Amino acid sequence: MPDFLTEYLERLTNSFLSTMNTPDDYLNRIALSAVIIIIGLFFRLLFKKLITRYVSDYKSRYTLHKVIKSTVVTLTVLCVLFIWIQAINALILLALLISIFVIFMVRGLTNNIIGYFVIRYRKYFKVGHRVEINNIIGDVIEINPVNFELLEVRNWLSSDSNTGRVIKLPNKIIFEESIEMIGIVNTLVWQEIKYVLSFDSDWRTAEQIMIDAGEDYFKGAILPNLEEVNKHLPTEVDNLQPVVSLNTNEDGIILILRYLVHYKNGTSVKTSLQRKILTNFANNPDIKFATMDIRILEE
Repeated sequence: MPDFLTEYLERLTNSFLSTMNTPDDYLNRIALSAVIIIIGLFFRLLFKKLITRYVSDYKSRYTLHKVIKSTVVTLTVLCVLFIWIQAINALILLALLISIFVIFMVRGLTNNIIGYFVIRYRKYFKVGHRVEINNIIGDVIEINPVNFELLEVRNWLSSDSNTGRVIKLPNKIIFEESIEMIGIVNTLVWQEIKYVLSFDSDWRTAEQIMIDAGEDYFKGAILPNLEEVNKHLPTEVDNLQPVVSLNTNEDGIILILRYLVHYKNGTSVKTSLQRKILTNFANNPDIKFATMDIRILEE
């Protein structure tokens, strides 16, 4: 072993032994560290109660909880390190650096960290955007160096509503799976409402009712907001207006209203349009829905 390395290791050993000969100093530092940790826990619980009491929105409350928790933990750790930093000798610091290096080399962790920087600095997606990965749909509520969290949407529900479940996905999944992102460039998506009428229905009147409902909605809710972040939509307004398509099958006459909607308002808008259209259908007795007749023949 080279002489300079031997001398360096001897100095480290002597430094370590000298620090171990001052137990009173260690006890004082331990006591002070315990007090700081208790104070940190107190403020964490205090802020948690205040947020729960005064913030009613679920997403805002969840985000504030995470921010306060991270802030309190970071400040507590920094205070404890400030107390101990002069007592830690070079050998312990070296062991700590080696441990951190081993942890970061755990399989998958490096890819997660790379994924984090890709998401953050390539503006892949951010908090508030809606993504779909492996049939999992959710709104992004947090992004950290290891994973990102989604507030699940739809799943067993028939509407585009939050289920209440939080799903954690590793950042490296962006390199492994295709991701469908909504609200990144465009906030508007296409949706449809479909009705099946009987062949003897007044389908022309039904078609006009659906066109009128779609146009009223478009003029009131979509047209004023088209200049917001919707870069990939056609620039011609005519190509963005609601369209009613007509088709037939063995069940009857199929009418489909296709319209633009903000990706977070899909269920509420569909409900509003359905109410308006069905009310007008009910006022016209010549509009009849296709039904399945079951006849029992006597022998």
